[in-house]
Amino acid sequence: MKTENSFSLILIIAMLLFNGTVAKSQDTIFCSIDKAEELFLKKNLFLLAAKCNIDKNNALIIQSKAYPNPVFSANFNVYDPENDIYFHNDKTGQKDFMFEQLIVLGGKRKANIEIAKTNKELAENEFSDILRNLKFQLHISFYNIYQYQNNVTKYNQQLLLLDTLINSYELQATKGNISLKDVIRLKSVYLKINNERAENIQALNSENKNIQLLIQEQGIFSPIVNNTLLESYTKLFSLDEIETNAINKRPDLIIGNKMVHMAELNFKLQKRTVIPDAVFNVSTDQRGGAFMNQINAGISLPLPLWNTNRGNIKAAKIDINYNNYLFDQRKNEIKAEVLEAYQNMDRSIKEYNKSKKLYNSNFEMVFKSVNENFSKKNISIIEFVDFIEAYNDALKEIERIKSQISISAAQINYVSGTNLY
Repeated sequence: MKTENSFSLILIIAMLLFNGTVAKSQDTIFCSIDKAEELFLKKNLFLLAAKCNIDKNNALIIQSKAYPNPVFSANFNVYDPENDIYFHNDKTGQKDFMFEQLIVLGGKRKANIEIAKTNKELAENEFSDILRNLKFQLHISFYNIYQYQNNVTKYNQQLLLLDTLINSYELQATKGNISLKDVIRLKSVYLKINNERAENIQALNSENKNIQLLIQEQGIFSPIVNNTLLESYTKLFSLDEIETNAINKRPDLIIGNKMVHMAELNFKLQKRTVIPDAVFNVSTDQRGGAFMNQINAGISLPLPLWNTNRGNIKAAKIDINYNNYLFDQRKNEIKAEVLEAYQNMDRSIKEYNKSKKLYNSNFEMVFKSVNENFSKKNISIIEFVDFIEAYNDALKEIERIKSQISISAAQINYVSGTNLY
């Protein structure tokens, strides 16, 4: 008996722990778009990795400024055959020392520093471009979740109503008061709405997974969107303003420009590589030279006779043209993206403003009136079903329009590289 009680206690504790874990994993995250961006900037692993790349290139700038280390060499006598002495290194013996220093000539060191600095600027703009792309994904997921959650809420309300009606009609059908085909008709509507609800839940779960990865938070995400926010998206900026911002501030276009600059720096470096670097040395020799304890100085440098770096210089010049072509192509693509985003925003604003005029309190009043009249048998089952389907389609369209104007605003920010909205 005691063993059974202990087992029951353990089972209860395990169930409580399991339920606590499930509840914790199912925590709802109520969040505005500003709060979502704040979490995203703090925790997104791609951004943290990109920041590491900037720090790495900062370190490489420090390295590029470093001078070559000097070289010290020493020679000692091991065996003196004339005097039959091993390690004859005292005052009557032989030893010599030398210091050598490489002197980088032709501005190559300066060119390498400029390349390192440009690499750092590339890393910074790559970070900005990653931020721009991920932020756009965040906005898409945020407003898609907002749309799907609203749809599911309305589906739940309709399914609850239909479930009550179906139960009532089934009871009346068994008594022979109404036709069974009316029950089947209601059930078919129920199944259709339930299927749409399931599709929205599936899409909702997918977007919730995406946003969890972006903000590194586990739970059910619930966006907070108010009419003030939606109204702020109804301003249409001019095409010229959006395009000017995009050309001047898009990080991917800046990267293209930096790649052209990098190719030009490499071209200069390859030309300067032809200029040989000199090696200066200072040495002292105890007895191996023409004089006792002589001090020497010297210089050595390669003669650019056979290798004048022509191949690398030519390749670097071609690389400048290559990056210029890519830069011009990217600029044309950006102009096309801006035009598309502008047209989408214009259409979204018009749809949103029109929907505000069409969708008002009359919708809910009519919905309640139709339900009451149907329950009183003042309208037919066909009229009721037709209304429910039309009403459901209208609600879905309203939610799509609200989500679409928000995503279109995010797309304007994305293509312009700025926060216009």
